[in-house]
Amino acid sequence: MKKVAIIGLGWVGLPLAQALQANDWRVVGTKTTTDGVDAARAVGIEAYPLTLTPELECASEDLIQLMSESEALVILLPPSKVNVEQYVEAIETVVNCAVTYRVPKVIFTSSTSVYGEQNGELTEEAERKGSTASARALIAAEQWLHQLPNISVDILRLAGLVGEKRHAGRFLAGKIEVKGANQPVNMVHQDDVIDAILLLLQQPKGGHIYNLCAPIHPTRAEFYTHAAQSIGLVPPQFIEEESILDGKIINGNKICQELGFEYQYPNPSLMNMTL
Repeated sequence: MKKVAIIGLGWVGLPLAQALQANDWRVVGTKTTTDGVDAARAVGIEAYPLTLTPELECASEDLIQLMSESEALVILLPPSKVNVEQYVEAIETVVNCAVTYRVPKVIFTSSTSVYGEQNGELTEEAERKGSTASARALIAAEQWLHQLPNISVDILRLAGLVGEKRHAGRFLAGKIEVKGANQPVNMVHQDDVIDAILLLLQQPKGGHIYNLCAPIHPTRAEFYTHAAQSIGLVPPQFIEEESILDGKIINGNKICQELGFEYQYPNPSLMNMTL
């Protein structure tokens, strides 16, 4: 039975672990608290406490259970979960540990925020101009991961995330004078993120960088108005704009062309979301 280690059994990590187990993988994952570990174990996931401060804090015997004989390490650790100024060091710490245990593959979830506020259609080759602290941290982590000599690294740059217990209708509901009515929406569903990671784990070779974003891009006004109304909330009031703003369109088709990936939810307006 193949084994995978997941750093972060959170909103994506826990359902990913359950999907992997359903596909006959042995899954070992981490949470930062004892309660989190207990919750993961309660649904049948082998879990251990691990924190990055950025030093790796984990019992040595637990670390062996996590890393030893793992086919891959999946890192689901956004900068918001670590002191952003120490984020890159935290990533380096956990990946260097994986290298020590001869884990052959890493899958790292980044964000399309690395592209910043550019306009037009953006592919994986677009310049990374992210200006926020978290975007800069992700760019630095990507750059460090790129140059690693003894481990294969796949990077998934995720668009805005929606899905179970993350309904977009709540994001802007009731707000007034909202800007960017005509800008395109870039979203990806939780289930598509999980499917993409499952697909990457099946690949004999790594080294991929993929955007993950639904191929249909409604305007912000269309999307957030419909999303709020669908759950009975007051829709946001957008400032009327005479011209269509260029905005940013994330092209997430490369993974489809190269690996045959298919989005379950190509249209954000039809995505299955829950409160």
